[in-house]
Amino acid sequence: METTKKNYTPLIGSLYTNFIFQGMAAIILSQNLNALMDSWQATVQQVTLVISGIGLGRVLILYFAGYFSDKFGRKKTVQLGIISYLIFFLGILISQNYLQGLFFALFAGFSNAFLDTSTYPTLMEAYPNEKDNSSLSVLNKAFISLGQFILPLLTRFMLNHGIYYGLVFVGCALGLFLNLLYISKLGFPERAEVDESASQIVKEEVNAKGKQPLFKIEGLALLVFSFTCVSTFNIFILWVPSFAESLNLMNHSNSLVLVSAYSIGSFASVFLTSLIVKRGVAPTLLIVWCTFISLFLLIGMTLFPSVPMFLLGSIGIGVFAAGGIWQLGLAVLLELFSKGKGRITSYYSIATSVSVMIVPYITGQLEKINVSLIFGLNIVLTAIGVVAAVIIRYRYKKVMSEWEAIDKEIVDLKGIVD
Repeated sequence: METTKKNYTPLIGSLYTNFIFQGMAAIILSQNLNALMDSWQATVQQVTLVISGIGLGRVLILYFAGYFSDKFGRKKTVQLGIISYLIFFLGILISQNYLQGLFFALFAGFSNAFLDTSTYPTLMEAYPNEKDNSSLSVLNKAFISLGQFILPLLTRFMLNHGIYYGLVFVGCALGLFLNLLYISKLGFPERAEVDESASQIVKEEVNAKGKQPLFKIEGLALLVFSFTCVSTFNIFILWVPSFAESLNLMNHSNSLVLVSAYSIGSFASVFLTSLIVKRGVAPTLLIVWCTFISLFLLIGMTLFPSVPMFLLGSIGIGVFAAGGIWQLGLAVLLELFSKGKGRITSYYSIATSVSVMIVPYITGQLEKINVSLIFGLNIVLTAIGVVAAVIIRYRYKKVMSEWEAIDKEIVDLKGIVD
């Protein structure tokens, strides 16, 4: 095992490097909102439409990306993901108007799908041990947060010193190009064929005797949670700088630092969430509390706006909304609906993609009226997320309690199969 880990360390490092740029790509348009409006002679609503193109691109390509990864291999899929990001970063710079920008934004969505459908399977194939690949999979969020911490600081520095905003796009493209050259020289693990006969027998035993979860209740609640969870932190990182500016709490360059504060919370929470779950706290209980605290923070920022409150809220939203509860929701979904994991995962991801696609456009329209309405929408969506989380918690406990009644029979059956 040690040899395997050592052999794949450079590969894992290269894959995580992609996630740093993925974090930057998610916020680079909103961080440069004013510059892009000037460059394209566009309105806020037109630029937010371009941001929506990222979600649209992911929705359009997600199914094909999964098929391509399984059919042609993880390495080719990772390479396609990096190339798609290169097209995005450079394409935005050469765009003459927002419609051209919308076209190139699709490639960020393509890249997101290609990298997700290749990186996670690669981690599992490189490190088959469940504890190893689970820990490595959670770390991707930390590297996304790292990218979202660095970019606002770079953008603020360039604004304060009058440096051309496009240099950040060029820098991202250059970094990705170098990583593409590096990863092209690395070997990827072989895709292992998994013998599912034993697990299938166990599943059939559970199906025959256990209480089955209902997709129309807890399944739907988890899809709603996927949508609202991503909406909570995406609306926040897109609009908290503008919200702070509209309330005259900060100037433009200083307001961008709020996203870095959010990223600090998100980065720290990745490890905190993992530790709490390992200590035995039920994921569904953690989802309920994190969603509720996120709602409390959003209400506090709206009713009692101040610089300290915004800094506290930014770190708090990073910790409680973006620190891994989306991944916990997916884990719960796959535990409840263990058959057809690929299909079930795609449903969960599509709910996320729909949020990334429509929320920037809707919030852009609300900005015409008042930025405060955007945070009002975020409060409503997060409240819906709290309701969904409570339903998930209740139904999960009910189903699990009935499954526990047949645990001994399942263990005995596994012993016979083995």
